[in-house]
Amino acid sequence: MELTSKKVLLLAVLSAAALFVLTVWLWPRLSKRSWRSVLGRVGLLLATQLAIFLVIGLCVNQSIGAYATWADLLGENKKPGTVTHYRTGPNGTELKALGTAYEGPAGAPAKAPHRS
Repeated sequence: MELTSKKVLLLAVLSAAALFVLTVWLWPRLSKRSWRSVLGRVGLLLATQLAIFLVIGLCVNQSIGAYATWADLLGENKKPGTVTHYRTGPNGTELKALGTAYEGPAGAPAKAPHRS
């Protein structure tokens, strides 16, 4: 799954929604005053908030195109002059990575972009 695909965003939204429902469903069971209940509540709240921030981050990334691929996000493109070519859909949505070209030193021939 590509970073900018609708499947990744849908999976993140469904995960956030499931965590929210799970939090509401488990909250009465975690209302005791034991340390396990407190840790359970804190864990559920943190997991739900992280999932929501993931959804927000994916939406922002799709709209501005900061990272077109997982390699861009994870910093695996270490070569200088990396240019990622991507195409946008209507209204700047649905980014799709088309390929990557690596610019060499001045005067060196550049490789042709790889089409995927």
